[in-house]
Formats: sequence, structure tokens, C-alpha cells
Amino acid sequence: MTGTRETEEAARVSPAPPQVRLSLLASRTQVDVSLPLDVPLAWLTPELVKLARVREAADAQPADEPPKEANRTVWVLSRHGGDTRLAPDATLREAGVEEGELLRLTAQPALSAPTLFDDVVDAAARLNKAGYAGWDGVAARWMTFGGVYGATAVWVYFLLAPAFTANRPALLGLSAVAALGLAGVAAMAQRSYGRSDVGAALGWAVIPVVAAIAWVTSHAWGGYAVAAGCVAVATISVALCYGIGTGRWGYLTAGVIAILTGLAVAVHTAGIPAPVVGVGLAVIGTLGCRAVPPARFTRRGPRPSAEPTDEPNGAPGEDLFARVRSDDLTRAAFRAGLAFSAGLGALAALAPHWPVQPVNWPGLAFALGCAVTLGLYALEPVTAVERAAVTVPAAALAVTSCALAQGGSQPLRLAAFGLLLATTTAIAVAGSARVRGRLATAAAYCSYLSTAALIPLALWVAGAYPRLGIS
Repeated sequence: MTGTRETEEAARVSPAPPQVRLSLLASRTQVDVSLPLDVPLAWLTPELVKLARVREAADAQPADEPPKEANRTVWVLSRHGGDTRLAPDATLREAGVEEGELLRLTAQPALSAPTLFDDVVDAAARLNKAGYAGWDGVAARWMTFGGVYGATAVWVYFLLAPAFTANRPALLGLSAVAALGLAGVAAMAQRSYGRSDVGAALGWAVIPVVAAIAWVTSHAWGGYAVAAGCVAVATISVALCYGIGTGRWGYLTAGVIAILTGLAVAVHTAGIPAPVVGVGLAVIGTLGCRAVPPARFTRRGPRPSAEPTDEPNGAPGEDLFARVRSDDLTRAAFRAGLAFSAGLGALAALAPHWPVQPVNWPGLAFALGCAVTLGLYALEPVTAVERAAVTVPAAALAVTSCALAQGGSQPLRLAAFGLLLATTTAIAVAGSARVRGRLATAAAYCSYLSTAALIPLALWVAGAYPRLGIS
């Protein structure tokens, strides 16, 4: 039974207050407000935004973004110190908000309405772009380049493999058509669409196919025919350079390699032994990398006048930068062609009859001497592309020489392995960054010593010491 006194005490207890006082924290201000407990938050949020005078939409968007994009925000209420947002269809009472609690008012980007497409392919492309953010035009272009060079390698294999000798005439015709097609697409990409990267990549893919065609059609006719084929490759490289109009340094590198290789083949055909020809080619290529002058190789164009022009954004300065960049690439192309030719000559001196005749000490010492000298030359150029043009052939020569030396005797194998580690480390350090101070002075002295040591090593490989009575 309930007495009269208990009923009177219960009547004195007031119900839950219809309003609750709390603090609202925005980006730049904090206000204390009293809000009704039984009103949905979706109704309260617009009034709270006006009350706090928050400009988070302008802060969250760039100043130059259209107002349409800037207004795509949703205001969210959440507890301070937590990321859980309060449901907009719930009330403060249902959310469990207590007296004096601190709430945060933030702006979040709203989801855009789905775009309707008339084209199914376009819609699928948009969905793929949203689902795979890393896949874009650049990734697709590089994958295309990889596919083109993979197809080029397949064509070269078909032309050179003995298994396809019976079908070689048909393969020669198809390879010529493929090379012409690549050259035509490269020229169209550069001259019609202004895509210099696509034109250069497709144009460079023609050179291996042309070189394989030249070898297949000329090697059966003797060394002079092979030399003529090398000259033809160099001529086609020049024609591609002027026909496509971009990627000059790649064609220049291929032309230098083809000319020097053809000259070496012609000298060997004349009766000079292969080790002597290889030594001469290696010495010429190595010393030629040092002798490349820093002068301009490009054709001198019209001098920019000092008078003001109507061209915006400093066009004369951009033209000067383009010329300097062109000069750097031209010097890098010459150095790359000479360095690769030096590597070919050193390998010819290292293993002229490999694998019938194993690698000997003179050939290994000369090849590693050329690699070290080229690696030290990489410290002199300023630009990264010029350093890479010498460092990559030097590292390839060092690795290949030590790999071929593993077929020799046991002391030679162990020494080649140790020299491989030391040479690779030295070349990697030399090509990674420019040395300064005392290290630069020490590197210069080492470069002079290695250059001077090439001649005695070359005489050792050529067998000149026994003829001079030096054992």
C-alpha cells in the first residue's frame, strides 16, 4: 500500500528537463547553448551552424574551387574525443547526451550523386578508375611500352634462333613490316599528337629489330658485309631521328655503337686478331668517354633578343633550358655509346674463344680496369643522366667479366668474386652522388692512375710483352 506521504513526495519530483545545457565546439569558436532533448538532431544542426558562425566549408576547400564543389559538405555532431557521430534521426535524449557535455560540430565531404552514363564502356572505365586508383594513364602507357619491347624481343629471338631457320625469309618480311609499322606510329604520335614520350619509346623499339635483320642478312657474306650492315643500322638510326623528331639521344647512342662495332669487324676481317681488335675498341671507347667535350652539340638556333616580346611566362628562359637539356642528353648519348662499345671490346679481349678457351688473368685484369676507369669517369659529369650513361655500362662490364671468369681455374674464380664485390660497390658509390672535398681529389688521382694503367694492361692482353722480351 502506498501512503499519502509517499504520494506527496513523488509529486514533488520534477520530470526530465525538456532542455539540456551543453557546449558546442567548432573549428574556430566554442559556444554554450541550451538544446531541447526531444528534437531530432537533423533539425538542430542547421541552427547550430548559423549560431556558431562556422566557415568550415571555405576552410576545407581550396580558394579557387567552384562554389558547387565547396557546398558539398555535411555537418555532423559527435562527442568530443571520439569519432562516433550522433545519428541525425535521433534526439539528444536517445543519444544519451548529459548536462554540460561537450559536442563537436564538423563538416565532412558529402557523397556525390552517381553519374548516369549513356555509354557502357565509359561507365566501366569510370568504375575501374574509382576502384583501382593506382591504374591511370601513366601506368597504362608504361605497360604498353613493356608490351612493345616484349614483342620486339620476341621478333629478335625469332630472327636469331636456329630453330626458325627454315622460316627465316618469311620472318624477315614480317619483321620489316613490324619495324615500319612501329616507325610510322612513332612519327604519328610525335608529329600529330605531340606525344614525344610515345614517339621516342616506339622509335627506339625499331632499332633492335633492324639490327637483327642486318645481322641475319649479312653474316653469311663475311665480315665486310657485317660491317656494311652496321653502317646501315647507323644510317637507319639517323633516318629515324629526323623522321620521328624525338628521342635523339637513343638513336645517337645506337649510331655510335653501330659505327664503332662495324669498324672493329672490318679491322678483324682484314686479319687483325680478335683480342687485339677488342683491346683497341675498349681503349678507344674508354678514353673517348673522357674526351667528350662539354661544348654544345646541338645546332645553334636564333639568339633570343633582349627586346620585349609578346610570349608569356618567359619563353626565352624556357628555350634556354630546353637547349641546355638537349646538350646534356647529347653528351650522355655520346658517352653511353662509347662506354657500351668499350664494354664490347673488353669482352672480346676477355673471352675471344669462350667457352672453348677459358678466361685468363690478363683479360680479366683489363676488363675490370676498363670497368673501374669508366666508373671513375662517372664522377665528373654534373647531370644524373650523364653519370648513368657511364655507370650502367661499367657495372654491366664488371658483372659480366666476373661471371665469365667463373669458368676459369680456382684462384681466378675466387679473385673474380672478390673483385666483383669491390668493383660493384665502387661503381655504385661513384654513380650515386658527386663526391666533394678530399674524396673528390682522391677520386681524381685514382682516375688518372686507372687511365694510365689501361695502356700496360692492353699490351699485356695483346701479348706484346713476350715479343719485347719481358716475361
